[in-house]
Amino acid sequence: MILILLFTVVCLVLVHDFLRKCGYRWKKLSEFPGDRPLPLVGNALQLGFDADESSHKLMALWAKHGKVNFRMSVGSEDWILLSNVDDVGTILNHTSELTKPLERNTAMKPFFGNSVSSSEGDRWRTTRKLMTPSFHFNTLEKRVDDVNTHCVDLFRHLDEFVGKDDVEIYKYLKPYMFDILSESLMGVESNFLNNLDHPYLKAGAKVIRIVTENYFSYWRNIRPIFVLTPIYTEMMDTIRSIRATSSDIINRRRAKINQMRDDLINNNLDCDVSEHVEKKLNDNACLLDKFLLGKNSKGEPIPDDVISDEVTLVCYTGHYTTTMTMAHTLYCLAKYPEIQKKVIEEQRQILNNDLNRIPTNQELNQMKYLEAVIKESIRVIPTVTKIGRQLQQDLKFKDGRVAPAGTSVIVFYEAMYADPKIFPEPEKYDPERFLGAMHTFAFVPFSAGPRNCIGFRYAWVVMKSTLSHLLRRYEFLPGSPGMEPQFAYRIVTESKNGVHLKLRKRIR
Repeated sequence: MILILLFTVVCLVLVHDFLRKCGYRWKKLSEFPGDRPLPLVGNALQLGFDADESSHKLMALWAKHGKVNFRMSVGSEDWILLSNVDDVGTILNHTSELTKPLERNTAMKPFFGNSVSSSEGDRWRTTRKLMTPSFHFNTLEKRVDDVNTHCVDLFRHLDEFVGKDDVEIYKYLKPYMFDILSESLMGVESNFLNNLDHPYLKAGAKVIRIVTENYFSYWRNIRPIFVLTPIYTEMMDTIRSIRATSSDIINRRRAKINQMRDDLINNNLDCDVSEHVEKKLNDNACLLDKFLLGKNSKGEPIPDDVISDEVTLVCYTGHYTTTMTMAHTLYCLAKYPEIQKKVIEEQRQILNNDLNRIPTNQELNQMKYLEAVIKESIRVIPTVTKIGRQLQQDLKFKDGRVAPAGTSVIVFYEAMYADPKIFPEPEKYDPERFLGAMHTFAFVPFSAGPRNCIGFRYAWVVMKSTLSHLLRRYEFLPGSPGMEPQFAYRIVTESKNGVHLKLRKRIR
């Protein structure tokens, strides 16, 4: 009886696979190079069971198939991985194909809910509209002031390592960046830089690893099995820790707003209290205030669970991605001292040889070589390894080929950044390649089009300002032998053993 049942199941699987490969969808997919998928599992076995190795294996497949767009199937999901810049432009500029890939959302939503990163339709549009004023270009000077203030505290910690042991730069940049973000976008002080053992920082170090494992470990989608594992317990404990910090931030900011209302009422000021409070808060461009005082499309207050999702997303991704980019840039500059010297030469030129002077936002905009260094560091060590869209309709590319509806179209950053057709001599660290003209979609680390990263201006200002401060104060040198970073190309690239550097006080 068991053999008959097993035989029946095998036959059904084979028939299903045969019918699939006779259909329209497979006909379109097969126009892209790729290995023939196995029944039921597709090409999943080629990715293996170690999520940290998945990106390396995808890069090997990209090279195997001629360093062009290629396809693969993972279980029931079909992927087309893009490295062609014109095709990247086609998907990112599309006005209606805005849905994120299923497997990506499945990995992210346990942590960040239905936030702006994953949502679509009315919720996505409402959230983007609420967030936009806090990232407007006219708020950037204030963001520079925030960096100037917090850098003083960062220097106090880093000065202890000058001429001594290595500093693990993640350890200090993560809380520093969270403190800036919390104060400037959430309106509350976190002071994590002076509390390095805070539970949020410990939990936050696990998030990217777990999200990546969720993305590539397909059995985790079988929830009845997943919830019985210790991995699930670790994930839920991590989520509770980061959500607790979000709740604390929201409650403290709400209490400040309520106190402001009470003070106006108690002082018997002749004004509309709500209007007065909103005007004063709008002048600060605090992102959290937009949610606490805003309305949804139905004219109702934003629900607490929605606010929690958005705060959790912005606080985590905002501080983590910028930290990784800055730390990896410093690592590259330590590795290439001649490039670091050129950065300092530019700083001296812009600041009239006064490295003690604090640059304005206008002067930060003039730091084109520093910006090129950051971009080249992202190219060599991609902060975000891939982004994508889940197609709702067929999508036609420039060469006439069609990605069928239901396919996950992945912008494969790692492959793009290593493609000699886009970046000649890709193995060479050469910031000057970004000082010349290049294809609009050759380098889009913050995505592009309707679903671009809304905080990209904020990120650039904070990164350039912070790195300017650090490089004018310290010379960065490689860490001790044996402490080379062990980069894992996860959803966000990070070193499993941190980034260890030596510091020398710069002669000004």
